[in-house]
Amino acid sequence: MKRSSLAWYVAVACLGGTLCMGPVVKADSPTTVKAGSTVPTAATTQDEQTALKEKQQYQADIETMGLLWMRTSAEYRALAYQGYNVALNTVKMAVYDPSHQRKPLAIVLDADETVIDNTKLMGESIANGNGRFDAPWWRAAVHKGESRAMPGAVEFLNEVHKQGVEIFYVSNRYAPVNLDVTIQNFKNLGFPSVDKDHVLLFEKDSDKQPRFDAIAKKYAVVLYMGDNAGDFPIGTKGKTLAERNSIIDAHKEDFGTTFVVFPNPAYGSWVSALAKGYQNLSPEEQKQVNNQYLQQ
Repeated sequence: MKRSSLAWYVAVACLGGTLCMGPVVKADSPTTVKAGSTVPTAATTQDEQTALKEKQQYQADIETMGLLWMRTSAEYRALAYQGYNVALNTVKMAVYDPSHQRKPLAIVLDADETVIDNTKLMGESIANGNGRFDAPWWRAAVHKGESRAMPGAVEFLNEVHKQGVEIFYVSNRYAPVNLDVTIQNFKNLGFPSVDKDHVLLFEKDSDKQPRFDAIAKKYAVVLYMGDNAGDFPIGTKGKTLAERNSIIDAHKEDFGTTFVVFPNPAYGSWVSALAKGYQNLSPEEQKQVNNQYLQQ
């Protein structure tokens, strides 16, 4: 089976904050067939379906322990509380810092796996043998409206709001199909500042930097929060693994001060950074890449 025949099926297009691990394919975009192209035979389609199922199961297998840790461990809860405690201290110090008074204060944060917990939805998918969180899967998950708040998130966000600081949710959920249901889900969870001015989803560019820049023109952003390097204004989008690590090292003094990171071993841009086209590789090829890093 040629790897190219699987490209559409296995390309990650999660359309969610940091569920995006590769090039985005809009789930609702029309599909076109070029003139003269060959229509796949039933046998080929069956082979592709079998290969896709194997890929989904393989992905589920390798994600299981990371997701179990997020779903069950006391340590994960502790890190969530720790992140919000650090963030709230930063906010309170900024409120009383006269140097920030030239602009109203704001914080910018990712949604999924930063204040929103999707691990139950992902866990159900993995338990059923599918670890491929692609665009159709993600849209269906978002539209269930069953995403939960992470431990301590509601209390943290409402305290920030009480301090008079604006809150901007900058997520890569796909706006045209997910904005309204996302806003309703956030309201149901008790999050403050939930409207179309504060919930800034992905529309044309999955790079969050333009949205960061637009906020910074009007507000003094005192804190960025997320579970993916792309949730911070440091330019990691599209970079290699080595480049990403180098950028993080260059900003080491910002973490724990103006940047707060939440752990996410289940998915993220770090996966696609393992190798060029990593998500399109066969399970055997991914295992080779994985083992090379494990033995370095």
